[in-house]
Parts: sequence; C-alpha cells; structure tokens
Amino acid sequence: MSENENVTNGVANTEKGFFGKLSNGDFGLAKTYWLYGVLVGFVVNIAMTPITSIGLLVVVMLAYIAYEIPVIMGTWRAANKYEGSKVWAVLAKIAVVLGAIMLVVGLLAIVGLSGQA
Repeated sequence: MSENENVTNGVANTEKGFFGKLSNGDFGLAKTYWLYGVLVGFVVNIAMTPITSIGLLVVVMLAYIAYEIPVIMGTWRAANKYEGSKVWAVLAKIAVVLGAIMLVVGLLAIVGLSGQA
C-alpha cells in the first residue's frame, strides 16, 4: 500500500484531499470552526467590501458558498468527534445551523442580485 492510501473497513482508499478532510471534520473542531470557518469568512467579507460590480459580487458569493458547504459539514462532523467538553460541540452545532440558514439567505440574495444585473 502506498503512502497516499489508507484502510477503512478493510478497503483501501486514496487520500481524501483538503476538501475531503475538511468536510469529514478531520482537522478537529477548533481548527475547522475558527480557522476555516470564522477567519476565512472574515477575510472574504473584508475582500468583498470594495466590490461594486453586481456580477463580480454574485460570482464571489457563489464561490464562497461552495467553499462554506464543506466547512459547515466538517464543523458538524468534527463536533460529533469532539472529545472535550460537550458544550463546545453543542455550540458548534448551533453555529452550523445558523450558518446553514445564512447560506440560504445568501443564495436568496444572489437570486435577487442576479435579477438586477
């Protein structure tokens, strides 16, 4: 077996890659939530501030939503695996539910913006 393969239930799988690990919660709860969720979201929001083109704003929002889906999945799964205080796992899951609601709101905003473009 090569270095890039692992065994799950006796079946060899190739390495998952970054987004596979992210969506599976393999980076741990704190790193998935704070680094890949909160920090990246903060940077994206700052980067979107000067955008004046509705078309470019829609493209950036769609790309961010596509990125945010594995972050939300990974945060939920990392919370399931978390072995520390359960309060952090519960709070993370609440944040995931709120984040999913915000994604839907973002998609609705995109529909509204694309109608104006």
